[in-house]
Amino acid sequence: MEIEKAKEIVSSLANGIDPVTGEVFPDDSPYNHPFVIRALFILLGNVVISKKQNKLSVREKQAQNLENGKPRNAGLPWTDELRQKVATMFHEVKHIGELARFFERTEGAIQSELVRQGLIDPN
Repeated sequence: MEIEKAKEIVSSLANGIDPVTGEVFPDDSPYNHPFVIRALFILLGNVVISKKQNKLSVREKQAQNLENGKPRNAGLPWTDELRQKVATMFHEVKHIGELARFFERTEGAIQSELVRQGLIDPN
């Protein structure tokens, strides 16, 4: 069962409706007790649907980035190979704008990676 479907079922219960039949629960039903209703709504309010369920492929993310006017690789994870390459190129080029264009990422992403690697000072 998907989390979204489970959330619909719990929401139905919290609203006093049988999720199977669609009928309203009788007054003496445990689902009509204020403590149960509050508990169900608290749980519903705290359910976080994992972003992994809606995770895009690398190609889909790149296409989305381009559609949104972002660099092609913005927000994508760094591979070990790319980390090594950005470090090597930084020692050769030392210009963040040029690295950002080459790797098709934002200047902030390049700076963050260089800080992570201890190649530049975070300040």
